[in-house]
Amino acid sequence: MSGTRKILMLGNGFDLAHFLPTKYDHFMHAMRNVENYNKGVSMTFESLYTDLINSENYFFDNTAKLYKTEEATLLLEEVKDLQYNLKKNGWFQYFKSYIDSGIDTWIDFENEMEIALDAICHIIGELENDAEYLYIPRGHNTLALHEKIFDKNTIRKYPFIDEFLKSFSVAQRGFTQYGNHMIFNKSFVKYYSGQPVNICSSCLLKHLEEDLMCFIKIFSQYIAFIDRLEIKNSLKKPEVFEKDLDAIYSFNYSSTIDRLYNHSNISFIHGKANNNKIVLGISELQNQVLIDNKAYGFVKYYQKLVNNTDYQFLRPKSPIVAIENKLKSPSLTKYHPIEIYIWGHSLDSSDSDYIHEIFSFNQDQKYSLRVIVYYYSQPHAQLSNLIAILGKDTVENWMKNKWLEFIETPDIQKLNFDDSYIDNSTSKFSKTVIKPEETRNIAFA
Repeated sequence: MSGTRKILMLGNGFDLAHFLPTKYDHFMHAMRNVENYNKGVSMTFESLYTDLINSENYFFDNTAKLYKTEEATLLLEEVKDLQYNLKKNGWFQYFKSYIDSGIDTWIDFENEMEIALDAICHIIGELENDAEYLYIPRGHNTLALHEKIFDKNTIRKYPFIDEFLKSFSVAQRGFTQYGNHMIFNKSFVKYYSGQPVNICSSCLLKHLEEDLMCFIKIFSQYIAFIDRLEIKNSLKKPEVFEKDLDAIYSFNYSSTIDRLYNHSNISFIHGKANNNKIVLGISELQNQVLIDNKAYGFVKYYQKLVNNTDYQFLRPKSPIVAIENKLKSPSLTKYHPIEIYIWGHSLDSSDSDYIHEIFSFNQDQKYSLRVIVYYYSQPHAQLSNLIAILGKDTVENWMKNKWLEFIETPDIQKLNFDDSYIDNSTSKFSKTVIKPEETRNIAFA
C-alpha cells in the first residue's frame, strides 16, 4: 500500500462531474424560468431546466439516473421569494439578456462583471471631467445622463453599457428610464441649496455592491435546492477517495463532497451556500475610480474577510508547511512528498493566490509536494492558465522534475454503471513509493 499523504482540492467541475447543474449557465437558465413561472403550484425539476434538458440531454439524463429528480421541487413560496428578488436585481436583469452568448462559467461571469464595473467607472470619470453630460429633465428635480455620453468611443470600448444601465432601470435600482435617457435616483445625486449639481459616485457604487450581495443570496438559494437532490444509490468511490486522503479543500459552495462521500475533514475556502456567506466577485480593484471609492465589496478577498471563510490552506496554517518543516530535519534521509489532487478547478487567475501558494514550495532538492491536475479531454486550458499565472519557467521546471502531472478526470457515470471501466485516478508515481516510517506522523495544521 502506498503511504502517500494526499490533499484534494475541488472546483465546480467536481459538481459537474457528478451531474449536478451548478454551472453559471445552469443557474441563469433556471432563474429565468423561475422569473417567468406563473403556475400556482411548486416548480418541478423539469420546469426549472425545461430549455436545457434537450440541449444537454446526456448531462440531465445522468442527473435523473443518479438522483431522485422526480421528487425535487422548488416550493411555491420559494418561487415567489425568488421572483421578487430577481425582478429587482440589476445584475440578474443585465446578465439574463446574455444567456447563450458565451458567458458559460462562473469565471466568465466574474470577468464580465469587471468589464461592466469598468464601464460604470468610465461614465463616472466622464461626468467628473465634463458636467455638460448631465442635465435636469423637465419636471424632475434630479439629474440625467445626456445621450451624447454614449459616443462612438464609449460604445466601442463598452458596447453594452447602455444595456447595463437599462437593466438597473428595469429593476428600479439606481436609474429610471426617460425616453432614451437614464435619470439618476435622488439618492445618487449631490444637491446644493436644493438643486442637483452632480452625481454621488460612492453612493452609486455602494448600491451596485448591495445588488451583488442580493445576487449572491439568490445564488445561495439555488445551491440550497441542488443540495436537496437526493441520491438514488450510494456512489462507488473514485480511487482518489480511497486510503491516505488527509484533507479536502473545496472552492465550491455546495455540500456535494460531504453529502455524497461522507468525508469529514473538509474546508470550504469560498464559504457554503447554506449560510449565505459565500465569496463571488472579482479578484482585485484595478480601476482607479473603484479604488478611490473603496469599492472593496466586489472583491473576493474582502468578502473572505467579512464572511470569515476558510484560510487554512494559506500560510501559516498550510498543511504543506508541516511537511516542508519536517523535511528540513537533518536526521531525515528519506521522505515522500505530499500530493495535491486538483479536481474540477480551472486554475484561473481569479484564485491566483492559492496557485502561487502551492507552487511556492519545492525550492530545493528536497521537494515537498507533487501536484496532480485532473483534466477532461485535454489539459490545455489548465496548463495555459498555469503558464499565464506562474510563467513558463516555473511550469517547465515542475513538469521536468515530475512534480506536476495531468491525469484524466474520473468518469462518475462509467464508474457506477460500466463494469468494464477501470479507474486510474491516482498517480502511478505514488503507487510505487512506500512512505518511510519517520514521515507517518506529520501533523496537519
